[in-house]
Amino acid sequence: MIREEPSEFVEQMYLAVAEESWLWEVPMRTGDGRGDHAPWDSAECSRQLLGWFDAGLLEVYGDPPADTPRPRTAGEWRIWNSGHFLRRPDADTARAVLADPSRWTPTSEDGHLRLRLTEAGMAADASWV
Repeated sequence: MIREEPSEFVEQMYLAVAEESWLWEVPMRTGDGRGDHAPWDSAECSRQLLGWFDAGLLEVYGDPPADTPRPRTAGEWRIWNSGHFLRRPDADTARAVLADPSRWTPTSEDGHLRLRLTEAGMAADASWV
């Protein structure tokens, strides 16, 4: 079976997810060591990310609130690294944010939500193209 090669845009959007980029960064992505890319049309970014979100390939999360106590012991670090303190918007909220790129600003809480691969998105047979 011959696999379709992703476009530069799809490749860059995938990298944004795999690198757990903040939403505000997505349309502005400018380099990956092989050259300059972007800026991308935010509506196109939204459509691509929504398709992957709806397919279960990516999720959205927020860093822990600033007032969350930082870990001091090995046990606290295990809890921290398990994602226990991450902000996880419900699916409807996450979808609404992905659908509205005007909310992806560096000064907004929504803009500081991050993208991340789901387990399905990490699978060898995940359809990213």
